[in-house]
Amino acid sequence: MRNLLGLLLLTAVTTCLPAQDAERNRILEKYRAIRPTMDELAMYRLDWEASLSDAQKRAAAEGRPIMLIIIHARYGDITSGHC
Repeated sequence: MRNLLGLLLLTAVTTCLPAQDAERNRILEKYRAIRPTMDELAMYRLDWEASLSDAQKRAAAEGRPIMLIIIHARYGDITSGHC
């Protein structure tokens, strides 16, 4: 994620400066090559609940199953992408 933000910043800076088209295109191609696809980002578009009890209530009300993800990392937070 840090690399993605760095590339976005680099792209923003280079568009403000007079740059040659070839250099701009090279940077944009690198950005496009490493940028996650919409399919790769699909997990972050899921409608997460913050707790299991909230998820159970919602699943019962909506008649839907629960997908439980347990994160063992000290600073894990799947909703922000840190696991």
